[in-house]
Amino acid sequence: MWIKNFRHKKLQASLMFLIMMLCSLLMSASISILISLNTPFKEFAKECNSATAIVYPYSKTDKEVTALGEQFTKLSKLERVEYSRVHYITEELTFNDKKIEGFLKLTEYKESVFGNVHFLQGDKNTVSELKDDECIIPACVSNQDNIKVGDKIKIKLPTGDVFYKVKGIYSEIYEMLTSYDSDILIKKLPEGMNNYLNLKLYGRAGVTGAELEEEYRDKNDGQMSGMMVTLEDTINNNQIAGNVIGAVFLAIGVIMLVVSCIIINFMIQNLMITDAKVIAIYKTMGYNSSDILSMYLKFYFLITSVACILGGVASASISNIILSSVFKNMGKVVTNSVVIPGAICYAIIVTLVISIIYRILSKTKKVKPVYALNGMTNSSTKKKKSYKGNLKLQFSAIGIALRGVIRNRKNAIVILITSIVTIFGINFGVISLDVANTMKDNNDYWLGVDKCDVMINITDSSNNGKVEDIIKNDSRVDYYLNSNIATEVTMKWRKGMKSTAMKTFVYDDYSQTKLPVIEGRNPETSEEIAIGSKVAKDLNKTVGDYIEIFLGGEKRVNLLITGIFQTYYGMGDSCRVTTSLYKDNMYDFHYNYFSIYLKDKKQRDYFIEDMKKKVGGNGNITARTEAFSSIMDMIVTPQQGAIPPVVALVLLVGGINIFSIVILRNTSNEKTNGIYKCIGYSTWHLICSNLFYVGMLAIISIIIAVPMIIILYPNIMKLCLSMFGFIKYPVTYNYFHIALANIAVLIAFIISTLISSRSLKKVNVRDLVQE
Repeated sequence: MWIKNFRHKKLQASLMFLIMMLCSLLMSASISILISLNTPFKEFAKECNSATAIVYPYSKTDKEVTALGEQFTKLSKLERVEYSRVHYITEELTFNDKKIEGFLKLTEYKESVFGNVHFLQGDKNTVSELKDDECIIPACVSNQDNIKVGDKIKIKLPTGDVFYKVKGIYSEIYEMLTSYDSDILIKKLPEGMNNYLNLKLYGRAGVTGAELEEEYRDKNDGQMSGMMVTLEDTINNNQIAGNVIGAVFLAIGVIMLVVSCIIINFMIQNLMITDAKVIAIYKTMGYNSSDILSMYLKFYFLITSVACILGGVASASISNIILSSVFKNMGKVVTNSVVIPGAICYAIIVTLVISIIYRILSKTKKVKPVYALNGMTNSSTKKKKSYKGNLKLQFSAIGIALRGVIRNRKNAIVILITSIVTIFGINFGVISLDVANTMKDNNDYWLGVDKCDVMINITDSSNNGKVEDIIKNDSRVDYYLNSNIATEVTMKWRKGMKSTAMKTFVYDDYSQTKLPVIEGRNPETSEEIAIGSKVAKDLNKTVGDYIEIFLGGEKRVNLLITGIFQTYYGMGDSCRVTTSLYKDNMYDFHYNYFSIYLKDKKQRDYFIEDMKKKVGGNGNITARTEAFSSIMDMIVTPQQGAIPPVVALVLLVGGINIFSIVILRNTSNEKTNGIYKCIGYSTWHLICSNLFYVGMLAIISIIIAVPMIIILYPNIMKLCLSMFGFIKYPVTYNYFHIALANIAVLIAFIISTLISSRSLKKVNVRDLVQE
């Protein structure tokens, strides 16, 4: 029975097997990724004895930072405080004349802080033997810029270039991404280089960074003269890329499963037609309905089970590839178990599929032995009205296709649903890639920097005038703006707040920046502020409300909210204020950026190279589109890596489903196709009718799905980016790419139809006459 069942249904069984295996593969891989992210990071933090939290003081003097540290030592939940001396690298940092992007700092090695870090190359002895011109770099920098032990990196200082030879590569939980602060370890900071102290807090066993912050603020009226980054927040930030990829895989897997269940439902319904005589014969042999139902269920249970198991096993390879990219900066091979995600997917898929099959096959109870003569088709005939229309059109390939749509609506609906879901998924991927690929060009919107051509970051405020004179006297410059993009303000702490700090953009006059807002306007006076949409959401603030902030953690001001904008910068915790806010409140303030607008934008690259020679080590010069590229890469790179293979899988499954539906249509219409051949139609004529049939439904699906994705895409992305508090998600659609994607889908469907229509060659007129 088993061998016979498979022999007669090998194509159907193979298609079901392939579909279920792909669904299981994607779903198991996504669940595996999502549940495998947290534990390795926590274990790694424990292994490296990572700080419970890091505090970046607002004060730049050692005396005030030490006083802040002494306040922390009074906390009952704190074990100890460590001080780390650092220099924030705002200068140009290069390797082989290529700029190293990221938020990096030179940090003096300290055994009590970095003594347990994980070394990929080198060890503790390497660090203890460091010379003044040697360094240990984090793995994230090594992987990003392909820097190896023995290579040299260069820092361009006003006093001259400083070189460091790489002696080792290490990893630690706070050093996993260049889009957050990472430490390049050295023996001692050079003389004359700006240096500051950071605090590393080590809590008692079981104490979290949030608990330390809450205890400190409770004892100090909610105020803290610094920004705290907790271990748990750092772990969450490290998981962003993995969560994005896992969520995409899971969403596509669920959609595929839903569509596949519709296809399976259709397959089994057609099975009832083709196997009616076989079932009737079994009953004449003495089998009852329960025996027959049991045989069929066992057969399909075996197929579905093996498919799910193989899909789950194969998912380990995919999930491990994804996880290895997430954990590569950890410097460890992290493998995951397929048992739990595989068991979850097995239970869901098998239960769902067997339930569908059972519901349909239970109708075998209605099959009577007499059906062995005529199957489950109605033997009675109904007289049809004579047709008075155009017979030539009615019996052309397109006429046959139209009649098939009208007479078998269920089949048409199944193809329509499959096509719409496939087209929706593929267009979603194409649009996402287009947006991702243009994000750097549009970083004025996504980050909040003004849309200039070139940006110069001043490394030492005392050189600000010197650099400004160079810019002012350059005939290629149309105009320039002064700004500060590296300062912060804080809000009054309330219990439950995750962050009180806001990254702050400071300009003299926002009318020249033309920075976009989604509500209201940019600030114009010292009494106004525009806040990020995430801050507005967290604090339940809107335009016209007031917000209390602190400059440097101490100078309190009450500002009118005039606008709300969106940004990835600072994870959405950002604001915009005017320079007059600092000047009117007698607060020490320095510009650190020049935004340059060129008369001829085509000269940008030459201008940058020329300005590097003129400015030297007094400023870090970059194209505006490359500003804070490490932040943009954190958002863009996971999408660029995950979306193409997922789109390919969606197209593959869509093609397989169309193949299955056409095969089953040919099987169920075997008699009709035989009649067509009897009256003179060729196999190619019938194949063309299938092509018209699928093509018409595919075009209708495109007409439905494309406007649907254009309308729904911004709303879907707003939901996906809720962690940044996005209210709007503007999209400039590339209709040429959308058209190409839909043409590709149409071609894939046509190819699937052509391949599956080969079965029409087996339609034999002699078999019809014999029957």
